[in-house]
Amino acid sequence: MARWAELKSQGIKRFGEVGAWAFDKWKMLNDTFFNGESKPGAIIWGQTPQGKSLGYYHVSENLIYLNKNLMRPVYPTNDFKWGIQHLNKKIAGDVLLHEMIHQRVNQTGGWVGETSHNNERFVDEVNRIARLLGMDIKAKVIKQKRTRDKSIWHVEPGYLTLKELSDFPYSSRTDNYYYGHP
Repeated sequence: MARWAELKSQGIKRFGEVGAWAFDKWKMLNDTFFNGESKPGAIIWGQTPQGKSLGYYHVSENLIYLNKNLMRPVYPTNDFKWGIQHLNKKIAGDVLLHEMIHQRVNQTGGWVGETSHNNERFVDEVNRIARLLGMDIKAKVIKQKRTRDKSIWHVEPGYLTLKELSDFPYSSRTDNYYYGHP
């Protein structure tokens, strides 16, 4: 807990109120979904390393990046580049939870598979957390299937697509889940 408090203090110095919020939310999500077992790391508000995602987990540094625009209000008439039309603490919390799934997978042995989203350990965490969130969804590692002269990614009916896996849990929320909340 001393490490978390030290990191939170640094987060507050660098990012103010959103720094405090991120560490408090991380702790709540860690206690709720990971039995308090994940090891804290820094949480940085800014541009993600690729510059195009809402969040990013840096495996070797145990560092979570959250896009600085997550807390920026966007009005329903705007078309934000991620297809999300209302940014607030609820979406930021879901992005943080997504990055914490990567953190958990990394801290409990890492992943083997096609991508950091399309592997057994990540998919198992998505299924486990979806149940805890009361979501009626199913995820499964997506395999390539040979059809005539080419290979395609085959998603079994009723299962999350690779895009939905990559954007869990916010891809699986109802359309109005994020509206009207700070």
